[in-house]
Amino acid sequence: MGSIFWAISTAIFGILEIIIPGLITIWMALAALIVTLLSGFINNPLIEFFIFSILSLIFILFTRPILQKYIKSRIPTFNSTMISKELKIEKVINIDKKTKEYEVKFKGAIWTAISEEIFQTGDIVKIDGFEGNKIVLKK
Repeated sequence: MGSIFWAISTAIFGILEIIIPGLITIWMALAALIVTLLSGFINNPLIEFFIFSILSLIFILFTRPILQKYIKSRIPTFNSTMISKELKIEKVINIDKKTKEYEVKFKGAIWTAISEEIFQTGDIVKIDGFEGNKIVLKK
């Protein structure tokens, strides 16, 4: 297929990884780059494609999970960085159920918050966690 084809493939897979991040096409870009370097020595398109396929499969199956685990462990989650932040109860929505509902202002937006404890408007509470799009509160 030639080194020009594989060089273009490398660029396309690299651009796709930027547009659609997911740690898939980056490994195909790496495989295409290796085949670009090898294509000067191999003049059979089937062998080039076979090498590309095998390298892509190896990179995706073995390298991707390791790198994903590394990346996830280094990026703090939104939840973990917000735990114990103080908020003010803006409005009591419903305190008749087991899980009480409130409105709180968080990062400039009004959020629905829940708790099993009873709070009054104006109370200062702390974030205990998140359940879906609701903030879980504690005293």
